[in-house]
Amino acid sequence: MIRTLQKLSREMLGLNRRNYDLIARYNPRALFQIVDHKVKTKAALLALQLPVANTLAIYQRHREIADFAEQSQRWPVFVIKPAQGAGGEGIVSVVERRASHFIAADGSVRSAQALESHLSDILSGVYSLNQRYDEALVEARIVPHPLLDHLSYRGLPDIRVIVFCGVPLMAMLRVATRRSRGRANLHAGGIGIGVDLVTGKTTHALSGKSWITVHPDTDVPLCGVQLPSWNELLTTAARCADAVALGYLGVDLTVDEQSKPLVLELNARPGLTIQLANRRGLRLLIEEVERRNSRDLAVKDRVRLGQSLVAEERFPY
Repeated sequence: MIRTLQKLSREMLGLNRRNYDLIARYNPRALFQIVDHKVKTKAALLALQLPVANTLAIYQRHREIADFAEQSQRWPVFVIKPAQGAGGEGIVSVVERRASHFIAADGSVRSAQALESHLSDILSGVYSLNQRYDEALVEARIVPHPLLDHLSYRGLPDIRVIVFCGVPLMAMLRVATRRSRGRANLHAGGIGIGVDLVTGKTTHALSGKSWITVHPDTDVPLCGVQLPSWNELLTTAARCADAVALGYLGVDLTVDEQSKPLVLELNARPGLTIQLANRRGLRLLIEEVERRNSRDLAVKDRVRLGQSLVAEERFPY
């Protein structure tokens, strides 16, 4: 383990280089307004016919919330999201209706009035990156693929893929826990699981600062699991770089019950914990891509390039 950590420290992409070298150089500030706003992100993705969850409603003004009670009668299950939220904050996933009440993914019971109050908080900017104003997005709830659902606890699991210059370089499965209350975000208590970019099999699982092999709430094994629709997932992630033209990008996806990959959101400042979950650094991989003109490659060739780089012995797991 000590040798692994020493090797990782030499290959690790640090916060300063991520901010001042990659984000500053490859991510135009003008495009942040797209990836930081879920409604604008979906428009950019749909322009390239990339798969996303169906939009049920968008609330932009407080007076529009009065329509929620009537509109929600048509939605057996749904998800409320702040358009400019981050880290999973402010997301409420309704998984069941009981008379006039709504059952959320974390097991809590909400009334229509409580959800209207939550919508009002979103519009007031409580969960917004700018903390001044926001829009509320209501989407159809995604039913995850049974294999992914089995690995998570009461929450939608997702796959984060780091894409650099259109080339997917590293992936991590994130699953929810009891402590994370249905969110797969790592800072909320979710688990990060490295994924072999070539095979799509899970490798190492990280919970907080501890390596684990089984889910703490379900005892389900987390390592050595073959993720569904792997090549299609990587192809979709690579195409997202064409939708927003960001050089350094985090793409969050999931796979639904029909084995269809769906894009959840994009991130112009993806975190670096993915390196720990994979027990490998991004720095050498990024430097190798920088030496090539990958932007001129077809999507399938960009995916193949990323997989070939991580498979080389000089970039070992």
